[in-house]
Amino acid sequence: MRRWAASSVVILATTAGCGQDRDARGDQPEDRAAVVAALEKWPEDFNTKNLGAVCGLFADDVVLLYPDSPPRNHRQFCSQVQTSFDDPAKQFRYDKPDIHEVLVDGDLATVWLNWKLTVRDGTGALLESVDEDGVDVFRRQPDGSWKIHISHAFPASQAG
Repeated sequence: MRRWAASSVVILATTAGCGQDRDARGDQPEDRAAVVAALEKWPEDFNTKNLGAVCGLFADDVVLLYPDSPPRNHRQFCSQVQTSFDDPAKQFRYDKPDIHEVLVDGDLATVWLNWKLTVRDGTGALLESVDEDGVDVFRRQPDGSWKIHISHAFPASQAG
């Protein structure tokens, strides 16, 4: 099931770029580095409750697909993050992502990665630890930056 979901997102990402004028440069190291840097900075922004930067990683037309949640758009996602930041009973913390693969093709980049979120109560007691695999599809913006256009996460499989 997990492999099917990841394959579906990769197919969707590939077709999302069809018919658009794309940069013929292919996979450039500086593009890959920019995508990785953005993903590695995001947990720092999240953990310091920098809502503007957290939401800024996502394109205005983003589609976010996460477990146990209907598809969300940019506004819905940012509203949910703000609600989490404002919850005095919970502390949310993301680790840096474990990035498995980055494929860049012109103005599109597809990333396979793993996220770990820890949720603690006001005393620091562990409430929940969430481990999610994900596929993020980035699109180069007119200003040259990279933003997530499609984000799909699903529960990571547990060994054993």
